Amino acid sequence: MTNFDTGWGTVLISLPQLVYAQTRSLVPGEGDTLPKVIPGTSNLPVPSDGYEVVRVMVFGSHYGVNYTIRWLYRLQFAQVSEWSFLMPAPNPGEVMSIVTKRIPRLSH
Repeated sequence: MTNFDTGWGTVLISLPQLVYAQTRSLVPGEGDTLPKVIPGTSNLPVPSDGYEVVRVMVFGSHYGVNYTIRWLYRLQFAQVSEWSFLMPAPNPGEVMSIVTKRIPRLSH
């Protein structure tokens, strides 16, 4: 097992597993709703700065996910470095990656 020294007096063990463990709870299962998957989302305050946060998740093969990330970069949606590491997805043989973006809120 690989140890990663953060330089802040903490040692992370197996960084990809840590990222996977932190994001695994964000993957909706059958019948899940957003508040069940991400606790507390039903009472999140509405941002007052005119923006809202959205999360985009891409599921597929290694090639498919990497291709989609590069394609979205070419469309100027997100930098490649903004995406999470590839993590195992719920379906066997698939991986996933997540990016969080702030988008302008539509004014009514």
